[in-house]
Amino acid sequence: MFGAKAKTDPPEPTVIGRGTIVEGTVRACGAVQVDGQIEGALIAEGQVSVGPTGSVLGDVVAHQLDVGGLVDGRINIRDHLHVAPGGIARGEVRYGSLQVDRGGVLTGSALHGDPEGVADPAGVDEPTVPDDEVARSPLPASAGA
Repeated sequence: MFGAKAKTDPPEPTVIGRGTIVEGTVRACGAVQVDGQIEGALIAEGQVSVGPTGSVLGDVVAHQLDVGGLVDGRINIRDHLHVAPGGIARGEVRYGSLQVDRGGVLTGSALHGDPEGVADPAGVDEPTVPDDEVARSPLPASAGA
């Protein structure tokens, strides 16, 4: 009844609830729903959804990202980035495919990359930066070219 789960079970989704503030790097194996605030990096192997009340003030590395709130930092998305009405994605953006709905805002630099050219979240190491600096996820070497 309370035994170990089979290895084929998908990981549980991670939820950062409204009114919750998380400081530092968040690493997740599955889907992440952000309705509160993350001050630091978010590295996820699954889909990340930032709701209308949610914000990530730091870098995001994920396979997919839906922005309905605010993401401010380096955004490195292997597959699809979607900015919904009312959503704001601000910073250096790297994506496989992009959709910005009417009322959504994408501000900063944006670079389309083949999926092979975008970092795989599972292979990203923990960012190491001084304590007073927001963690930055690495962009592929080709991003500066």
